[in-house]
Amino acid sequence: MPVSLRLPIEIEQQITGFAARLGLTKSAVIVRSIEEFLAHHAQPSSLEIYEVAMQALLPKSAASDAVAKQGTNELRPHKLKVRATIVRKHAERTGRALTAAHAEQSRSTQRPKSKRAAAKSQ
Repeated sequence: MPVSLRLPIEIEQQITGFAARLGLTKSAVIVRSIEEFLAHHAQPSSLEIYEVAMQALLPKSAASDAVAKQGTNELRPHKLKVRATIVRKHAERTGRALTAAHAEQSRSTQRPKSKRAAAKSQ
């Protein structure tokens, strides 16, 4: 979409010289400049807002400790406890499922054939 704007002579000359050195058009230089500006001054992401809010909720000493301990598990004892519980429940369910599968398999091998199944096999 075409946009028209007035630039001071000095800035236009700088853009012209920069574009010539890089082999770009003035439009390309201006577009890149605007993209970099917007990226640098963009609104914070949801994650950044969340982290700032969580830091604000921590007591002052905990907040400074949190910055020092980033990446360690000391900041997430509740999360680690929940993860351990999930792993334990998964292991229990897997064990129960395997036990049930083995029981079903042993029952199917121990069952006598029905009269109809016996007659078909003969």
